[in-house]
Amino acid sequence: MAKNVLKLGDPVISTYTSYGTLTSVMHEDLWPWIFNNFIQIRYAHGWGIFSFDSHQFLLSTCPGISFYNLPQEIVISKWGTSLKQVITEAIDMGYYLYIYADRYYLACTDFYQKEHLMHELLVYGYDLDQNVIYIADNLDDGKFIQTVCSLDELEKGYWTMSNEYSFWTEVRFLKPIQNINYAIHVEQIITAMENYLNSSETYDLVRDQKYDFGMQAIQRIFTDIEQAALVGEALDSRVFHLMYEHKLLMELRLSYLMEKSIIKPDTAFMELSTVLKQDYFKLRNIVLKYNITRDASTLSKISERLQENLIKEKAFISSFITRLQQVESLV
Repeated sequence: MAKNVLKLGDPVISTYTSYGTLTSVMHEDLWPWIFNNFIQIRYAHGWGIFSFDSHQFLLSTCPGISFYNLPQEIVISKWGTSLKQVITEAIDMGYYLYIYADRYYLACTDFYQKEHLMHELLVYGYDLDQNVIYIADNLDDGKFIQTVCSLDELEKGYWTMSNEYSFWTEVRFLKPIQNINYAIHVEQIITAMENYLNSSETYDLVRDQKYDFGMQAIQRIFTDIEQAALVGEALDSRVFHLMYEHKLLMELRLSYLMEKSIIKPDTAFMELSTVLKQDYFKLRNIVLKYNITRDASTLSKISERLQENLIKEKAFISSFITRLQQVESLV
């Protein structure tokens, strides 16, 4: 087969490549699992990023994704030092590939021939006649997009990476699972929301670095704003987009629970959720504008808006918890 491109939908969330990958390949029946999770937020000191809980394990542990991980030495033993056969055989069997590549060698990135950056990307198709590979990643100023790169560029971007870290060179194979039977777990949602509000720690099987959780983690943003004011640097817009997507999922979660009659429909409360999501969307856009203009006066506005949003958010989630607890009391 000279060309084969797997289906890829528009991602619902995409702050990071793994989120965009998951929500663009998943089937609809995975939504209950999404709604049971993606609530707690943490800050990883080692990576210097904010993310949803279990950030690095979401794809490998997702019940709606068949996930297989091959070390580079096994890839070489079967296919040699070329990705061509790896990609074509996997795609023809319905598997997406999730790999790292050095963006320095990829012409579709801003890092092309400027700076080395090892970063994930999703491979979802190929066209051998055109010698191109279909990829998706956060390439458009952080936006998750679908595009193509030459096979030669991808080969170079992958094989020139150091094997210092195995996660750089491992090749991951993903295939969405159809007809999974996953239910909403109200108690899990309540616990996650309480942990978010109370900054309670999630205990991982392996603690690889120091983390802050929930509202305590979010408070770090104010420190980042103060630092930006001192040196005139840009803000990391990813955390503001994450906060927006957190509220987007909160709105979708509430809508789903009402549609399924798990909680009583309430138009006014639904509207509160929508307004909160919009408030965070507006805040993110102010941050993006500041990063262009570097107008220092905008930083105080960002800080004030964030404080106002957090007050509204705490009240909204507390009320959400109360409604869910009423459901639990009837079980």
